[in-house]
Amino acid sequence: MLGWGAAWIPSALLVERWEPQASAAGRLGLAGAAVIAVLIATGRRVLPGVGLPALLWIGLTQTALFYGIVFWGIAEEGAGLSAVLSNTDPLFVAALGVIFLGESLRRAQWVGLVIGFLGAAIVASPDGFLPFSPDLGALLVTGAGLSWALGTIVATRFLRGVTEPLALAGWQMLLGAAMLAVLSIAVESPPTDFGPEAVGLLLFTGVLGSALPLVLFYAAVRHAPVGELSAWFFLVPVIAVIAAWPALGEDPTPGLLIGMTLVAIGLWLVLRPRAAAAG
Repeated sequence: MLGWGAAWIPSALLVERWEPQASAAGRLGLAGAAVIAVLIATGRRVLPGVGLPALLWIGLTQTALFYGIVFWGIAEEGAGLSAVLSNTDPLFVAALGVIFLGESLRRAQWVGLVIGFLGAAIVASPDGFLPFSPDLGALLVTGAGLSWALGTIVATRFLRGVTEPLALAGWQMLLGAAMLAVLSIAVESPPTDFGPEAVGLLLFTGVLGSALPLVLFYAAVRHAPVGELSAWFFLVPVIAVIAAWPALGEDPTPGLLIGMTLVAIGLWLVLRPRAAAAG
């Protein structure tokens, strides 16, 4: 969680040197290649274990759309706000799961949904929550979380039984990076800064901010239930906002702090495992 949260700062510094879509493509391409390299080096399965339609769908929704919007949001809205709103995806997954997958939620999870979405609404309305006047850019960044959730819901039946999730993650990032690279070529100026700082930021975001946290998360899954681990995703926006304060000079507004707190509480309530909730 520290790696994912800390990656927002170098991502923001990278978009100052490269265009947003090129930055996202570079980060994801490097991360995907690093994950596949780890699998090859350890003799593990490299094929993702899913069909091409499922791979294309999650590559589009959970990678290209999600990170494309997120990096645009970092450039236009700031790293802190983008981190809070884009990380609402577990809330959308829980809500859409009830509608489209027939899943049920505990009372605490319903409370978490209400608290989390209330926090997101406060963050998205910079001029005050009452009356609610959301910023268009903030709504677009929130759409990144919805995009990730749609990818999860539609691809759920394809992903059950995947034997090598790290391979799926690696190819998903490579495919999404290719989509973003094509978009960047079409609408952006090509990167010209390949100096030490730009390369260092790219390496940090791709390897330390994406590939390594993903590998560590899957390693942790071998020792604890995924639901118990997922509850800690609430830390990602908190780390990003706190780090962006001194590093980028993004002074958090009272609305951002209140909204972030509510989103974090909502994420914890929705993601915490059933056994912990019962205890």
